[in-house]
Amino acid sequence: MIRAERVASLGAALSAVGTLACCLPLGIPAALGLIGLSAVLAVLRPWLIAVAVVFLGIGLFSLYRGQRTCQRRSRLSMVLFSVSANGLVPIS
Repeated sequence: MIRAERVASLGAALSAVGTLACCLPLGIPAALGLIGLSAVLAVLRPWLIAVAVVFLGIGLFSLYRGQRTCQRRSRLSMVLFSVSANGLVPIS
């Protein structure tokens, strides 16, 4: 039984590597392109953060303006707004 488990895990690992083999030649240039893009966008970081704050303010306004009409806010919209607002806080 132990031998069958080892063979099954080895087969799973080989199949995972086999599925990556077709995408690996395309993944390397994509990773290099993303590195170059991040270097370019690093200069624009303050502007991008300002745009994100403006859009979050618009989202907060549109989320809470319906409060005057006794309309219930959906949980999904509240969760999506809180996740997007927490993405702006740096982790360090």
